[in-house]
Amino acid sequence: MTSDLEPVVRESAESIKRFLAIAALLAATTPLAGQTPSCSEPHYRWSEKTDASLASVTPKRAFISTILKTWTPLALTGQALYTCAPRSSRELETYSVTGWVRYLEKHESDGDWHLELTRGSDSPRDSCLVVEIPPTLPDGLYGLVRADLDRLVAGAPVTAAGEVTAPVRLRVIGTAFFDGEHRGGPDRRDQTDGSHGHCNLSARALWEIHPVYWVKPP
Repeated sequence: MTSDLEPVVRESAESIKRFLAIAALLAATTPLAGQTPSCSEPHYRWSEKTDASLASVTPKRAFISTILKTWTPLALTGQALYTCAPRSSRELETYSVTGWVRYLEKHESDGDWHLELTRGSDSPRDSCLVVEIPPTLPDGLYGLVRADLDRLVAGAPVTAAGEVTAPVRLRVIGTAFFDGEHRGGPDRRDQTDGSHGHCNLSARALWEIHPVYWVKPP
């Protein structure tokens, strides 16, 4: 006989597991007293892309169309001097964004899982927001996020090129991140370099949700 308390127990156990994962990541990434932070990144702004310190911040609701139309790009570019740039401005906030998954790539060179969300299931394909889930150990925070994503998109047809032909609606919660690495050159600072996924070429499209702390039903 199934107890009415079993769902509550399972949810509590999952919450504890996720809390412990966040705590472990914070312990691993927080400098000790008197320790001088170093700038040695395997990828562009990698420490910021994998930072879990904002997971406890109450998320603000944001809309894909608002992000793409009104969020001001940061000054960041792909120049080496920005490789270790700390978070600033909107990057210090956590957001909740709902959208339709139109593209999913699990084999990027840096190990991130790359998603592209649009406001509607039939919105123009390039009006998308990039969402990234960093790599981690199977029992770590981002491993839990990836497992949640897999459950929510289970059964959705995905082509070999990563196109989700029957888009899935979901909600992601994570920090804003401006990916200046993909900004155009000096004469095209208001555009991307064309290699930032399938989203439009406006520099505003370089705003991402990265990293993602939770993936939930809409």
